Amino acid sequence: MNLLFFGGIRITSELDFSQFFCCNKDCADYGLKSQGNIVLKERYGKNNHALLKCKTCKRCFSETRGTIFFELNTPDEEVLRTLAMIPEKGSIRGIARATGHGKDTVCRWLEIAGAHSEEVTTYFLKNLNLNKVEVDEIWSYIKKAKKRN
Repeated sequence: MNLLFFGGIRITSELDFSQFFCCNKDCADYGLKSQGNIVLKERYGKNNHALLKCKTCKRCFSETRGTIFFELNTPDEEVLRTLAMIPEKGSIRGIARATGHGKDTVCRWLEIAGAHSEEVTTYFLKNLNLNKVEVDEIWSYIKKAKKRN
């Protein structure tokens, strides 16, 4: 865990900064991990996400940029638990009723998850202890839902 002092306030961060890279295409360190140029600027939002800063070009970006969670206000765990209910509930309306989220919200999360299928699959297998058959059912459902739209 890193302890940083920012403006006199102690900020704790469990982020592994070596896993991030500058997303500014004009930066000399663009796309390069483990350069020591990425630092925590501050925490923000309901989910307490990290706003990171590149020391090379001085640009800031969210820790969630390029992930399923970018610009979502719902807690990360809740989004993934909701998506994991697909095999059990079998319908978007059923999931919406069970979770209290709107049907359109669940559909948007499904669309975003499809664009980030590898990281979502890894999370389902490791963190939610779903088996491969359950994860396959989720992706099969998403594929069918896309065809209907």
